[in-house]
Amino acid sequence: MSDPDVQCIEAIKSADVRAQYSAAYDVQLKKWPVAHEERFVSTHFGRTHVIASGAADAPPLVLLHAFQATAMVWRFNVEALSGHFRVYAVDIIGQGGKSTSSRPLKRRGDFAQWFSELFNALGIVRASLVGNSYGAFLALSMASLMPERVSRVVMINPAGTFASFFPIMLRMVVGGVSQRILVAAGMQVARPAPSVASTLGRDVVFSPEEAEWANLVSLVAFNGQMRPNAIWPAMISSAELRKIRAPALLLLGDNELLYNPQEVLRRAQARMPTLEARIIPGAFHIAAMAKPNEVNASIIEFLQR
Repeated sequence: MSDPDVQCIEAIKSADVRAQYSAAYDVQLKKWPVAHEERFVSTHFGRTHVIASGAADAPPLVLLHAFQATAMVWRFNVEALSGHFRVYAVDIIGQGGKSTSSRPLKRRGDFAQWFSELFNALGIVRASLVGNSYGAFLALSMASLMPERVSRVVMINPAGTFASFFPIMLRMVVGGVSQRILVAAGMQVARPAPSVASTLGRDVVFSPEEAEWANLVSLVAFNGQMRPNAIWPAMISSAELRKIRAPALLLLGDNELLYNPQEVLRRAQARMPTLEARIIPGAFHIAAMAKPNEVNASIIEFLQR
């Protein structure tokens, strides 16, 4: 936080979990595959943690992770991307990682202000954005709200944005709450507790390195240890989408649980006719992790075109 006396809104409740979370994050960061520097940027909404990689004079590229996924989720992509860009992997403020928020984020405009202050501190005039899930929602939102600062946008399995996934999320939340109530009452439940893998796709099996990342996320993802400081990733209106001038690419994994990827692709292209889109075979919700080579190649080709 910019002020040590200001309470962190999304602070982890348990000191033991907080220590485990910090240690797990640092283990991941030590395995960052390329030379990097850490930056902590003070903003109106708190302190933002950024990992910068790649040549300082290369075109800037900002990476925005999925909900609670932290910047560590890009460990599987940064080596390829930093060969072409100055990559800034950001811990989205209000969602854990090493960023800490001190004011509530209530609307998209708040995130636009946060982005603007972050860019100014990093010396970024204009950058391309790559976002996954919640990060994809923020990336396209920023292309609309601050078009002068966004060159191109790549969205990977966006949350909300083009189609509401509220009904599916509601079922997942209600199911999780019901299960906890039954367990607390001493009743056995047939369905296992949710895991990171079970929320990302069908029959997802992590590699050992992916499992390390999943263990970091699971420390706070399903146990109420952290209350995120975030807004709901709502659908962006068709009128607003048509005004976006930054070229945009949509990548969808065909093993997506939040929605039907083919249906979202159809809706997205109908609502944003200039959008480029493709489906990545075999990719789950964190497609850049599931199929890093294919996703990296798509990102680089699109941004360098």
